[in-house]
Amino acid sequence: MSWLQPTAFEQDLVADLRRRWPEVAPLAAMLSLATRVEPLLLRNVRLHFLPGSATEIESLLWFSPLIGARSSGEVIFHAGAARLLADELRGDAERFAQVIEFTHRHTRHWSPEERLEQELRLDALRDDPVGVRQGLQDLLKRLHDEGDEEQRIRLARWSRRCLATVSDPQNPPAEAQLLSQFATCSLGASSVLAPGSAPQPLPEWLAGKLPAPFRHARLAVELRYDAAQQRQVLHLIAPNEDGPAIDLPTSLPANLHVQVDGSGGAWHIVSLDSRIELPAATCRVVLTTIDGRPYELRTELPDSPPSEDAAGLSPLILSHLAEDDEEAHAVAGWLGQQGLRVILRQEGRREVEPAPAATTDGEPARLLRLWTHAAQRLAASAGSDGLAAGTREALLRIDPTVEPPAAGYGAEKLLDLPDWRKAGDATQADGFVQQLHEWLGKEPPARQEESTSPAADSEVDRLLKELADPKTTPPRRLEIGDRLNEIGDPRPGVGVREYVLQEYPPEVEALLAELDQPETIPPRRLAIGDRLDEIGDPRRGVGLDSRGLPEIDWVEIPGGVFLYQEGERPSLASFRMARYPVTNAQYQAFIDAGGYRDDRWWKELGRLNPEACQWPQANRPRTNVGWYEAVAFCRWLSPQLGYEVRLPNEQEWERAARGTEGREYPWGNEYASGRANIDEISTIQRVGEWYLEQTTAVGVYPHGASSEGVLDLSGSVWEWCLNKYDRPDQTRIDTSGDTRVLRGGSWRNHADLARGSLRMWYNPDYRSYTRGFRLVSSAAVP
Repeated sequence: MSWLQPTAFEQDLVADLRRRWPEVAPLAAMLSLATRVEPLLLRNVRLHFLPGSATEIESLLWFSPLIGARSSGEVIFHAGAARLLADELRGDAERFAQVIEFTHRHTRHWSPEERLEQELRLDALRDDPVGVRQGLQDLLKRLHDEGDEEQRIRLARWSRRCLATVSDPQNPPAEAQLLSQFATCSLGASSVLAPGSAPQPLPEWLAGKLPAPFRHARLAVELRYDAAQQRQVLHLIAPNEDGPAIDLPTSLPANLHVQVDGSGGAWHIVSLDSRIELPAATCRVVLTTIDGRPYELRTELPDSPPSEDAAGLSPLILSHLAEDDEEAHAVAGWLGQQGLRVILRQEGRREVEPAPAATTDGEPARLLRLWTHAAQRLAASAGSDGLAAGTREALLRIDPTVEPPAAGYGAEKLLDLPDWRKAGDATQADGFVQQLHEWLGKEPPARQEESTSPAADSEVDRLLKELADPKTTPPRRLEIGDRLNEIGDPRPGVGVREYVLQEYPPEVEALLAELDQPETIPPRRLAIGDRLDEIGDPRRGVGLDSRGLPEIDWVEIPGGVFLYQEGERPSLASFRMARYPVTNAQYQAFIDAGGYRDDRWWKELGRLNPEACQWPQANRPRTNVGWYEAVAFCRWLSPQLGYEVRLPNEQEWERAARGTEGREYPWGNEYASGRANIDEISTIQRVGEWYLEQTTAVGVYPHGASSEGVLDLSGSVWEWCLNKYDRPDQTRIDTSGDTRVLRGGSWRNHADLARGSLRMWYNPDYRSYTRGFRLVSSAAVP
C-alpha cells in the first residue's frame, strides 16, 4: 500500500482508540478501506462482521478523533490513521479479502468518480500495481474527454486527493507523475512533488486541457556565496522590469525543480524571497518549471586569493562565442585557480561589442577574446573589422591547431595557453600569469572618477568583518547578506554570471519531447534515436566537443553508506559517472587518434585490432569492445581531458544503478515495461510486449533513469567493470586473463539479467555486440 506515512499525531489517535474503546478498533479497521463512510455502510459492516455487537459502537466511531472530516451524511478517516488500521487488517488475509469484497459490493451506488477512487484504493491495498495504473489511466482519459473547464478543475482536485493514498511517492508510476503535474499546473503548488518525478513538459494531449491560469508569476534569481558557512544560497526575488526572470505557469507559491551540477535534482515549493541552500562548490544550476521549461544558471566562485604576481592586475573579461561556451567556462575556472579575477561575456553572432573601459564596479578592465576554430570562422566571414580594431584587447588561443588571425585585426597580443587543463603545472601557470602581467602592465585608460560614499565603504567593511567572525549567528548573516545586496555587494564571484534558456532546433525539441512522454513505445524510441543521429544529435554527453574529444556529461553520485548485493552496507566516497555509455562517435575518436597503435595505452594489456560495431549510428553505445580495449580508451582519454577517467568498480556501478536503498532496477524494485531496451517477450520471463533485437541510441529511455539521473544502466549493453569477478577487491591492470565483471544486462537479455544486483563475468578479451562500457572519475572535473 502506498499511502502517505502516518504522522505521530495519527499514530497517537489509533493508540488512544485501542486503549479507550478497544471494542471500536475492529470496526474502524474494517471501515478503513473505504474512501468515505456513510451511515448505511457503517451499519452493514457492523452487522455483517461483528454480529451481536452493541449499536453504541457506531456512534463512538462516528464521533471519534479518528475522523478527519464529518458531515451529516458521511465521515472520512484521517489518512494516516486509516493506513495504520488497514495494515493491521491485512495481517488476517482471509478477513482482509472478505472486507474488500464487501466494501466493493456496498459502494456500487456511488458516482463513477467515487467508484474509481474507491477501486484505486482497493487496488493499492491489494498491492496490484497493474490495477492502480489502469485506474490512473482511466482518470487521465476522463481529463482528456472532459470538455468543461470547471469539471477539469474538479477532476484535478480529485486526482490530487487520490494520488496522496495510492501512488508511491518515492517511485511513482508515469501516470501518477502526469496527474500530479496536471493538478499542480491547474491548481498551483500545495505540496512538494515526488523526488522520483523528473521535470518534463506535459504531452500536448494533456497540456491542451489545462485551465486558463489565474495569474502567471515571475521570479528573478540571485546566487550568493557565504564563505563563512561554506555554502551557496539560491535566492528568489522580485524581477526588474526588463531583467531576466523565470516565467512560472502558475501563481505563487509554485513548484520549481532544482538540479545542481548534473545531479538528479529535487522539487521545491518557492515563493517571493524563498532561499534554497546549495553545495559550496556549485558551478551549474538548472531550474525547471512545472511545465518543463529549463533555465540554466552558471556561477563563478572565488577559488583562491590572488597570487603575488596577479594581485595588482585588472579584472579580465573573457569574451567568447556561444559555440565555445563550455571551453570558456573551463578556461575561466583554470584562470581562477591561478588567482585571476575573470568575468565571462558571450558575444552575439552578428555584432562584436568593443571592450569596455571598466567593469561594472569601476575597476580598469581588459578584454581577452577566446580564439578558436569557431571564432576564426566568424572572423573570416566578418572581414578584418570583426574584432573591433583599436580596442585594448588580446586573443587567447587554447588550441595550437587554430591559425593566428590575419593582419589587420585590432588585437594587441596573441596569448597561447595550450595546456590550460594542467592546473597543477606551476611552470605553465607562472609563465602565463607573467605574460598577462606584461600585457596588462601597460597604462590603462583613465579611470572615471567615482562619487563613492566613505560612509558606504565603511559600512561594507564593517559588514564583511562581521561575516568573517565565526561567532556571528545565522540570522545575522542573513541580514548582512540582504544589506550587502541593497548597497552593492563588492565581493568577487557573488551573483549570477549567465542566465540562459536552453534551446534546440524545432525538430530536435519535438523529438526530445516525444521521448519524454511515457506512452512513447520502444519501436518509436528506436526511430527517434536514429533520426537524431541523421540530423546531428546535439545532446550533451553523446558526441564530441569542439576539440574533437569525447564530451562526457558527468553526474555527481554522492558518497556514503549504501545497500550492496544481499545486505552488505559498504561506504563509498563521492564520484562522477557518465550519464550515458561511451558512444560510437566517442570511441571512434580514440581509433582516429591512433589509439590502437600507441604503446602508451596498452601496457600490461592484451592488444587487439579494432572490430567493427554491429550498429554504426554515432549516438548508439559502442559495442564489440573487450575489457582491455575499454581500459586503453580510458588511458588515452585521461591526458586529453586533464584528469583521470576509468571504468567503474562493481560497488560504484551498483551504487549508481540501485541508489542507496538497493532497488532492483534504477527506477524501482519491479520491472516496468518500456523503461529499458531488453527482451520483454522472452520465454524465460515475459514482462511486456517489446523486443527490438538491437541497441538503441543512448538516453532514449529517460524514464528508466536512476535516482541521480544516470541513464541506460538497465539493458541496452552489458557494461565492463574494473575489478575481477572472483576477487572483487582486485582492480589492478594485468594480462592474467582472469575474468572481469559485467553489469546491467543488454538488449538481448530478459528482465532478471537486467537487475542492478546481478553479476556477470567474461574473459577480458571477449567482444560481442552486447558488450559496452561507461566511464567514472574520482578526480575534480573542470
